[in-house]
Amino acid sequence: MDINRVYLLIILVVSPYMSWMTSKIMCDHRIILVYVNRTRTMESMVAQCIEQTTLLVPITLPSVEVRITEWQNMTAAQQGTEVFSLLKHMLNVTQNIKTTECFSKQIKKLQHSVREIQGLVHRAWRFANNNTNLNPESNNGSYHLRYTNSSDITDIFKNFSKLLQGKVTFLMQTLREGNC
Repeated sequence: MDINRVYLLIILVVSPYMSWMTSKIMCDHRIILVYVNRTRTMESMVAQCIEQTTLLVPITLPSVEVRITEWQNMTAAQQGTEVFSLLKHMLNVTQNIKTTECFSKQIKKLQHSVREIQGLVHRAWRFANNNTNLNPESNNGSYHLRYTNSSDITDIFKNFSKLLQGKVTFLMQTLREGNC
């Protein structure tokens, strides 16, 4: 296990109990890169599986592309709600997929990463907003998620990586403003 992963594990285990650790996590832009690299590693492991990467039943993935003008016109609460909704959808997709054992191991790792990112974003949100929770269920209709169907299992990993590099990164930048 490389030092970044050990560092991340320690931070994620200890941080719920220490507000100063939350600020360190939130203010370190490299934390998302750890997850991006982990996701790319999982994707390369899937590519090494002997089985075809085509799924019998297509999956529905949310469009995670960032439209800068739309994103900038959203409030932090709207951005947070969208990110939480996308993460929840990613988790649902990974939980309902039926795959071979080789793919299954990587999907379980991806589920774990999605949950960790949910926790990270949740703690950053609470830290930046005076311990108030964002209600991810309250969609005020200001945005509409778009979806695509895919039969390629690697698209799940690519989609999550794009989500991390785009909307999660931008949300974390918004939450950092004035807090770091």
